[in-house]
Amino acid sequence: MIGSLWTGISGLAGAQTALDNESNNIANVNTIGFKSSRISFADQMYQNNIGKGTQVLDAEKMYTQGNLKTTGVNYDVALSGDGFFAVSNTRGGGTAETFYTRAGNFRMGDSGTLQDTLGNEVQGWAMGNEPVVTTSNPNVSTFTNDYTKLLSSKIINYSNAVETITAKATDYGTTAQSDDPTIFSGYGLKTKSGKVSDIEELVKAYTTALQNLKSNPDSSSSSAKAQISHIDLPGNSTGALPATWDTGVMAADGDEVYVYIDGSRVSQKFLPADATATLTAQEAGYIKTMKAFADMISAQPGLKAYVAESTAPYNPSTDDLDVLKGTLKIESIIPGKAFTISSVAMVSNNATEKPGTFAVDYPADSGKGVGALETIKSALNEAISGKQTDVYTTSSDILLSTTTAENDFTYQIDIYSNALEATVLVPTAPLTITNATSVDDIVLQINNLAPYTVATNTLPTYVKAYNINGNLVVRTLDSNFDVEFSGDLKRTTAGTTPVIATGDIKRNADYSGREGAGAEFIEIKTRIDQTASKGSMQLRLDTLGISDSAFGDFAVDSTGLITMTQDGAMFAVGQIAIARFITNRGLEPVGNNLLSSTLASGEPIYNLNNDKTAEIKANTLELSTADLSESLVNLMVFQRAFEANSKSITTADTILNTLIQLKR
Repeated sequence: MIGSLWTGISGLAGAQTALDNESNNIANVNTIGFKSSRISFADQMYQNNIGKGTQVLDAEKMYTQGNLKTTGVNYDVALSGDGFFAVSNTRGGGTAETFYTRAGNFRMGDSGTLQDTLGNEVQGWAMGNEPVVTTSNPNVSTFTNDYTKLLSSKIINYSNAVETITAKATDYGTTAQSDDPTIFSGYGLKTKSGKVSDIEELVKAYTTALQNLKSNPDSSSSSAKAQISHIDLPGNSTGALPATWDTGVMAADGDEVYVYIDGSRVSQKFLPADATATLTAQEAGYIKTMKAFADMISAQPGLKAYVAESTAPYNPSTDDLDVLKGTLKIESIIPGKAFTISSVAMVSNNATEKPGTFAVDYPADSGKGVGALETIKSALNEAISGKQTDVYTTSSDILLSTTTAENDFTYQIDIYSNALEATVLVPTAPLTITNATSVDDIVLQINNLAPYTVATNTLPTYVKAYNINGNLVVRTLDSNFDVEFSGDLKRTTAGTTPVIATGDIKRNADYSGREGAGAEFIEIKTRIDQTASKGSMQLRLDTLGISDSAFGDFAVDSTGLITMTQDGAMFAVGQIAIARFITNRGLEPVGNNLLSSTLASGEPIYNLNNDKTAEIKANTLELSTADLSESLVNLMVFQRAFEANSKSITTADTILNTLIQLKR
């Protein structure tokens, strides 16, 4: 009889444990991500084939998928499938401990990281610490409120990394100014609207290049190349003045010159001009018309035209004799974009047409991948910001004496060196310009060209001088177009004819400035390396070095990629890691919706880009798998079991008591 008592007690203990477990399931029926558990019973040892009761083998969690509820809350995420969120307790001292959970009711913590409701930091692949910044303003390295123009923004998924590339600009529509035709006619002159149109065309090309990279991120890379063509029109056939003119050269009112580019006709009527001491009226009118014709072509979005030398490589030249040859150089501002010239001619006397010739000198090459994107980005940056252009006019700024020996100058610039990351004087001692009979002499000496080459002249490393319509123009190079410089031009010899004093020569403020739209450009590239170690994920855009404004709209996609959207630009800032285990039932519950790994569960397994793991559902929570109706039924079953075991004990006690009474 004693054995029956102990057997009944084991039954009571088992039923009590089952009741406790079921009560816990019921208590957590509203707990997010909770997995219900069940009790596994086993019979105990046998003596003479008679069992000695029951025992609880395990209280095991059932890792079945819970129902998903759409909440509409941005920071709510749920897992659909096998896997767990990893969270790290970083609140205490010492080494942080990692736990695992199915509860995805997350938030942005005070520190800006993604956290659970207890403040544990959600683990994943975080954005790299240092964004790659391309900016026309070295004093600005993040997006600010000044950058109101979103040019493009794309998230690019490589095989083992995720990049965000976003470009913005200040309001180039406000800052853009027309080039002054007095200085730049015939030399790539752009109006304000033309500059804005060029930028918009380049934005389209930049966006297309970004999309191509997004579509094929691991493609090979090659730079895009701009098309350069030239046209030859009837003009001065002798190469000397006075000119011998080709038949059909325009010379009077009603004559015109035209070209068809991409099927559109661009034309210019003959512009009469007065004769000068060196030019006839026809020659002066021809020069004026050809420069205006180049300006008309430059007004086409994405194109620039120059009056040019008549032999390859058709360098731009506003020299009268070169212009009289009738050659124009036409180049695409947009790398990779081709244009087609189908016809070019002069029309004389409203009837006689004299065709010209045309050819492609350098064909367009659209490039591939990152190389194409970088080339177009550079062109876009240059169109928005533009090279600094210092203009000195010979009529008012640089007065040249008729006595050659009196035309001596020095020139030096103060400029930022990208290579040295410092502002430097170039050259270290001012360049001496001597015996300048013309602007061309000054240009040759600044550019360190024969016969004026000197070893100490390092100016061509940073700037280049031009003679444009008789004016001295100094510009930065393509390689450092966004850099500002301060030029110091001095006259060192006084002139007597005319009377000219020595001293500083200031650039002409009316004509100087930016060649482009005079705005600012910035591109920020961020990267999430999925092969790097996992850690906490920062959500504040100011802390990440992306923007001076901290917050954006949180979103997460099915792979766990976290994006923050601010002012229309979407930034990938991290990717939630999903942990899998060999045996989920080996995980140990530790409370607060958390589980810890054990020897039985094995170490967590993470897959690149969360491949073959649970799918993440945004704005959604996984509900508890506790079934209230099933638990209530189980309560009744376990209650009856408890009562039955109690009855077996009382029955055994009654019989034992009877036996004791019989003995008495």
